[in-house]
Amino acid sequence: MLVKTLERDEVREFVKLLFECCEELKWIFGDEYIGREILESYYNSLEDYEGIIVVKGEKRLLGFAELKTSEIKRKLPTKPFLILGFSKGIKARLLMSFFDKKPKKDEVYVRFMGVHPRLDCYEIGGEIVDNVINFAKVRGKSRITAWLPVESDLVDVCLERGFKIKRMLESSFAQKYLGRKYYYLLELRLR
Repeated sequence: MLVKTLERDEVREFVKLLFECCEELKWIFGDEYIGREILESYYNSLEDYEGIIVVKGEKRLLGFAELKTSEIKRKLPTKPFLILGFSKGIKARLLMSFFDKKPKKDEVYVRFMGVHPRLDCYEIGGEIVDNVINFAKVRGKSRITAWLPVESDLVDVCLERGFKIKRMLESSFAQKYLGRKYYYLLELRLR
């Protein structure tokens, strides 16, 4: 396994894995293929991929984490979402903001994190979380936060590495539009 920063020629595979790991995206876009097209366009438009960590096996990507800091500013544009139609596109873009958070100066925020559903989440997830922690330490950040579905195995991986459950979100809104009702806000203090 190789843990590294995403490269442009891996974007298509990354977005496919993102959809396989984050079922909420299928709820947001309705049509997975159009959703993938929109997100591929977005990720291909980025100048660099700092903060997008991938775990690569011999032939394919196995897992990932997309991180945000106060220095790494990535905003999803609205225009590509309009391919869904005006109202559905605006709705999808607004729902995507559920995963966005403006991190504080001392924080690394995990926007997305996942491991291919047919692979060992504990081994690969452990590599991802360890690299997220290292990413934060190298940049002098004092905490890491992540919203994860309560039933995700990645919650256990994070807890094993010292994360604490800061709070649980119970949301009928999230259930209606994202297909999941319960999320944990996890936090790791590094200092």
